[in-house]
Amino acid sequence: MRKVKILLFVLLASVLTIPAYGQDGNDQLTIRLRRDFGYRAAGRIQGRFTISAEGPQDLERVKYLLDGEFFAEVSQAPFKYSFSTSDYALGAHTFSAIGTMASGAEIFAEEVRLEFVSAEESWQQAANLTVPLIAGIVVLMVLGTLLLTLMGRRSGSFKLGNYGSAGGAVCQRCGFPYPRHFLSPNLLVGKLEMCPHCGKWAIVPRASRTALDEAETRFRADAEIGLLEQESEGGEAQEQHKLDETRYFDS
Repeated sequence: MRKVKILLFVLLASVLTIPAYGQDGNDQLTIRLRRDFGYRAAGRIQGRFTISAEGPQDLERVKYLLDGEFFAEVSQAPFKYSFSTSDYALGAHTFSAIGTMASGAEIFAEEVRLEFVSAEESWQQAANLTVPLIAGIVVLMVLGTLLLTLMGRRSGSFKLGNYGSAGGAVCQRCGFPYPRHFLSPNLLVGKLEMCPHCGKWAIVPRASRTALDEAETRFRADAEIGLLEQESEGGEAQEQHKLDETRYFDS
């Protein structure tokens, strides 16, 4: 009777035991594709890519499958393998992977479906995305330019030494400093700005502190000269007025 009980226990244990090759809840295998050079958008790729896998710490090797057929096998983390889409037929393809653990158990990654396209089609798709982007940038540049013009950024609103977050610039024509506006169009080499002193439009980079100090010195010197000229002109006008009055009374 005791032997019968032991036999029943062994049979029940063998039925309830889950095979070692199943996938545990925490044992997940994820595959990723990184673009090295080429085109990728909306599930369509062309060019050179690298496939890699992430899984449990005791993951020893990963076998990649393309459309269910052997594609590559890597035995060192992060299990990278580079390939070119031009080596395979155009059209829809499915990537999958099987990971082997240190214990010999296998885990499986979810399939990734992508479409290989030709170089000509990838260039066309890229152009379809790029042209609207460039058009949008041009529109923003125009709007920014109009906004700056409407703001009337003339010398009356200029405050020496106050350049803001976008930094200061030095006018290429008059040599005076002025702040770059954060709304001004950024054209990589500089911002499109209008000098508030002479009204010249130019693409100006962010000036260094040394260049701004020199420009501020020129601005102060010019302001002093202008003030002296105004005082001189005022004095001459007063003398002329007194002379005219003297002639009037003499007559």
